[in-house]
Amino acid sequence: MAVMNIKKLYPDDHEQCMLVCEQCGKTKMLNASGYKNIDKPLKVKCGCGHTFLVSIEIRKFYRKETNLSGIYIKTRDDMSRGLAKGNMIVENISKTGIGFRTMIKHHMHVQDIIRVKLILDDAKRSEISKSAQVKRVGEYTVGAEFLDTDVYNDTNRILGLYLMPR
Repeated sequence: MAVMNIKKLYPDDHEQCMLVCEQCGKTKMLNASGYKNIDKPLKVKCGCGHTFLVSIEIRKFYRKETNLSGIYIKTRDDMSRGLAKGNMIVENISKTGIGFRTMIKHHMHVQDIIRVKLILDDAKRSEISKSAQVKRVGEYTVGAEFLDTDVYNDTNRILGLYLMPR
């Protein structure tokens, strides 16, 4: 059985996204509002008979794919749950959160408060240091939401500039 690639679709402000058949090039608009809570790829069949998979990414803010080095520290140590501190690779970052991979198995749990520090790959090699709450965990992966996104400060300004399209 052939492995299908999964195409990521990003709806616009009106929750519309464009499906494009890679076989024939036919396009179709899709209202993504009904697919917000689906955690698996959707199987789409074009009129030409070609079948493909799509994953709909519904996000309020742009998420930039990265490969940045940094460190994470659990700010509230609960020794019964294990100390969480170590090196990370930031895989993606947005105005409101961060996704990263740890070098070793971590001991973080959903709701933990952490501090992340990283150096951006911008011209100034800007340092970012932010507090976040863990929202998603895997064996070596963590997704966290920043705690101070509504505050206007240098760190949020630098991050906003970094996330602007080039």
